Amino acid sequence: MTIREELLFDFAVNMPRVLVTGETTVVDNVKKLLVKTDRQVVVYNGRRCTSISGHGFVVTTMKEERMVIDGEV
Repeated sequence: MTIREELLFDFAVNMPRVLVTGETTVVDNVKKLLVKTDRQVVVYNGRRCTSISGHGFVVTTMKEERMVIDGEV
């Protein structure tokens, strides 16, 4: 993938994106929270679902189609 393609992909409006850093996870383009347990979070992104597994999950922020989750992925 070229740098231009990577930048276009990073800023794609309707694409689901998950960024994991340490024990913080950011999920973009969240339309609906489907499942939230201590070990799993499943969100609907408009066309597809995104599932995140781990343990100790706590949703700390959910606004403007962005969700921030604390816990180990």
